[in-house]
Amino acid sequence: MSTSSSKLAKSLPFSGFFRKLEHDMETVVRALQPGPLGIVEHKFTAEEIQEANDIVQRAVANWRRRASIEKRSNTLKDYIES
Repeated sequence: MSTSSSKLAKSLPFSGFFRKLEHDMETVVRALQPGPLGIVEHKFTAEEIQEANDIVQRAVANWRRRASIEKRSNTLKDYIES
């Protein structure tokens, strides 16, 4: 692209949006290409696993508590199965 057409493209509405979209798509394509990504395998410790399990258990308990409250309040009565 020549300099003048590059300036014109940058001045068009939504040009920043399309540049960002193009950049994001290039990132996805690069990430999906086979081959080493330089990712180091992480071995989780027993403590990390227990902490993750505790977080999940709290989240499930909170979800169940809120679902129970919603059932009683009839706010989402048409969306919650009994």
